[in-house]
Amino acid sequence: MRWIKMWFTLLKQVVRVSPVIFAAIALIHILLAVLPVLEIYLISQVINAVTEALEQQLEVQRALFLVGIQLALILIRMVLNTVKKILEQKLDIKVVYTFNLSIIEKLNAMSYLFFEQPHNYDNLQRALRNLEVFGVNVVFHMLSIAQNSIKLAGLMYLLYTFHSSLPILLLLLIIPLLIIQRIEGKSQYSLFMNQTASSRKASYIGSLLQSKEAAKEMRLFNSKDFFIARWKRIYFKNANERFRVDMKNATNRLYTESFVSIFCFGILSIFIWVGAQSKKVKIGDYVALFQAIQETQFSIKDISQSLGQIYRDSLFIQELVSFMDEPATEYVGTQAFPDTLRQGIKVQDLCFQYPTQPHQVLKKISFTIRAGETIAIVGENGSGKSTLVKCLLGLYPPTSGSIEYDGIPLSSFNRESFRERVTAVFQDYMKYEITVDENIRLHDENGDRWIHDRLRKAKAVAGIDSFVEQLPQKGETQLGTRFSGGVELSQGQWQKVAITRAMYRDFEVIFLDEPTAAVDPITESKIFEDLMQLTKGKTAVFISHRLGSCRHADRIFVMENGELTEQGSHEELTHSAGKYADMFERQAQWYR
Repeated sequence: MRWIKMWFTLLKQVVRVSPVIFAAIALIHILLAVLPVLEIYLISQVINAVTEALEQQLEVQRALFLVGIQLALILIRMVLNTVKKILEQKLDIKVVYTFNLSIIEKLNAMSYLFFEQPHNYDNLQRALRNLEVFGVNVVFHMLSIAQNSIKLAGLMYLLYTFHSSLPILLLLLIIPLLIIQRIEGKSQYSLFMNQTASSRKASYIGSLLQSKEAAKEMRLFNSKDFFIARWKRIYFKNANERFRVDMKNATNRLYTESFVSIFCFGILSIFIWVGAQSKKVKIGDYVALFQAIQETQFSIKDISQSLGQIYRDSLFIQELVSFMDEPATEYVGTQAFPDTLRQGIKVQDLCFQYPTQPHQVLKKISFTIRAGETIAIVGENGSGKSTLVKCLLGLYPPTSGSIEYDGIPLSSFNRESFRERVTAVFQDYMKYEITVDENIRLHDENGDRWIHDRLRKAKAVAGIDSFVEQLPQKGETQLGTRFSGGVELSQGQWQKVAITRAMYRDFEVIFLDEPTAAVDPITESKIFEDLMQLTKGKTAVFISHRLGSCRHADRIFVMENGELTEQGSHEELTHSAGKYADMFERQAQWYR
């Protein structure tokens, strides 16, 4: 019952994508169901008419007329099949696009934490693959069943005119065919489920062997053979498992279909023998009987295959349905983010724990950031700095505790409104291989003077205006070497582009997670000076391992083992003989 509901839900969604194309395809299926029955009837009439004309030396005009109709029906069927394929391809394109868009929107509604869990990648890969391979197939199989059922009804009537037992005998053949299709579907689904993780691993290793990013170390450490060996082992293990399953299914299918064919032609032979003894059956009727039994065999086989494919595809599509039924875990509030932050950010007893880890990463953290204040967060690797920022950005939902902006819980904000006013630069920023200006503005369309002014201002603040002007097509220069005509940037230049992307936004709050990790100390100092100017009157929170940059901050938060252990100004903390003072002194020794 659950599957039937799923089938018709899928059918409604496909019809909604393009009702006109679907209606045209359904009509063609009906016509293609009727035409073979008419052709069988006509061929018997043609042969009988020709036989009578030859035996009785009559005119053959009627036979020629029937031949003309037969030819017309064959041509019509050829045209309809061609048109059906074109329309099905067009519908498939629309359906795959619509469903892909639904998956993208679903992913966007999921918490960023979703991407931190490996089993979610398995679910996502299954959903995407099932969409491409099986997305609209269930609907096409349903139409095929409808077509063959209509065709079968006509054939049953023709067979009934020969003998009333024929339809029942032939319809029984669908039972073994359905059983074998169900066994085949389950074996393919089990194989797919068992191989999802290993296939994803093989795909990852394959991408490493082909990627520019890994090419340097592949050559430096001579690791190509190591990765090829791992990829080869997984590839052939999966391939051999698939081969064994396919061979077993092919053997079962051969036995079953051979039995069906022998049964059908055994029945045909019996009726030919009986008819020959009685001498009452005409030659055209024998031909019609032969074709009717053959077409019945094909229709029963097609129906059983379509039902088997629907069963198999339903097993796969339930993975897609399960993924789409996952609850949206990102905040979905309706509150607009304030145009101007007045009170600031308040964090109370914040705790966070990854679902796959036994211990808390953040433990009972509480603090207040005043509006317009600049905060530096420091600490050793693994102390929880980046995790805290991701919680403040709403990327990670707190395990417990609260986060408020101007007294409003973070979860109450409208997602789009929050993202328009709160921006960030991460250490693992994206390198979009598109043009410079597209990298910066992303969602804003080019051409507006206001946009050009914002672009110019953002480039100047981040200090990329001079090197952008030296590029072949300035702001319209393609970045990266993945596509023709692209220009590769240095790591520091890419990082400046990422900073410019944040500067472009009309933000009220900005988070900077080690924004200058890939630039030299002089450039870092210049960027921080510019950032301080740009963020005047705005709330800024930045993470930095270079504690000299923290002099620019109003206050410094020191993280240790997931706890906030110290907070204060640079001067206060350097005189407190605590963790910050120790870290600062150790770094200062490198410059003496």
